[in-house]
Amino acid sequence: MSNFPSVSSTQKWVLNDSRIDKFLNENPPENLTKNNFFFLTRILYIYVIPFSRVIFYYLKQFFISGNKNKKMITSLILHSGRGYDNNNIQKFFQINTNEVYLIYAFSLTDYMKYEKLSIFILLRNLAKAIADYKSVLTMKFPDEIIGILYDNTANISVFTYLISFFQQFKETHPGCTVYSSGATLPSHAAILSEYRTINIYHGLMDRINLSTFPEYDSVCVYSYDEKRYFENIGVTSKVYVYPAIKNKLHNKNVILFMADDASRVDSKELSDLIYQFKLHGHSIFMKMHPLHNASREFKSEYEVEDIVWNNIFDTSELEILSGEDATFALKEKQPSFVVGWDSTALCEALNSNVIPIIMSDSSRDSSLGVYPSERRSLLWPVECNIIKNLLLNYSSYEDTIYMLKTR
Repeated sequence: MSNFPSVSSTQKWVLNDSRIDKFLNENPPENLTKNNFFFLTRILYIYVIPFSRVIFYYLKQFFISGNKNKKMITSLILHSGRGYDNNNIQKFFQINTNEVYLIYAFSLTDYMKYEKLSIFILLRNLAKAIADYKSVLTMKFPDEIIGILYDNTANISVFTYLISFFQQFKETHPGCTVYSSGATLPSHAAILSEYRTINIYHGLMDRINLSTFPEYDSVCVYSYDEKRYFENIGVTSKVYVYPAIKNKLHNKNVILFMADDASRVDSKELSDLIYQFKLHGHSIFMKMHPLHNASREFKSEYEVEDIVWNNIFDTSELEILSGEDATFALKEKQPSFVVGWDSTALCEALNSNVIPIIMSDSSRDSSLGVYPSERRSLLWPVECNIIKNLLLNYSSYEDTIYMLKTR
């Protein structure tokens, strides 16, 4: 179990990625620009609404119970609510878990538990945020983009609160390091407040827009492909790859790292692969996706459904693993193969010199991904002959590992 403090349930707020996607899908750009350029409307959107929101945040914070456990803080973790994204921090950094605050990055209510902000710092930063926002509007963007900017002026007040929080928090905890698991806007606010800010990826990364990517002190990724990508596009942050323990012993064990969505799983193809492993005397273990253990609030927000895998394929002879993550499972079982669906576990397995097998998945969109999962794994059933030959004879095992790392 993690040594970090437990995470309480909190409200989500406007910068949740799924809400942004929903907003863009439900509000086509042509509907956003129709009346947004009249003078009074501009006053309303740029001044009145952000000011009202900031006043609301100021008043709301006094109705939020404050954190009573006042202590010296050396680490502030901005987590995504998934429940497992904090574990990677311990792989790299020596953190005193008694000197940590854990904040749900997408809930202003959570920030309010740790600082009560003065009206003066909020209004000062609001004035600056409005000035910056207006300077963006003067740029020659298409009308569609300008319309979206006007309809997202809520971000003015959100960013005002965030940067005010970090500025005031720094007065009490000046030597603190901020760890972020994909919280872009809070990361920008922390960096502008001159905090050392580190991005901890909890999954394989997508390609980034360099102009909006925060100037982190450091970034931690799962693969050398991702590290090279960052270095090649000119990111100045220090880039680290999570360390892996090389498996020296390959037991006749197989670990299935299950998908986060049952629709991605072809039950016949999976059953055929399981049959091949059983035919050659392999023990098969099953590891639920980490979202299986996510909070009820998180599952509701992201519409994550609990999956009963036994309704999809026969799991009666499989042993369920309950370990913390892929690293723990690989170390505990020392498998010869892992099976997954475009999972970080496949990357971690190859880093540990264990052969990963990726299942065919018609729903997979790899266009934005950096790590080439299909090149770094054996693909079932396309490369079934290679897999069957390995099951018959392990003599080419090391050559296969080399091939996967270099093709």
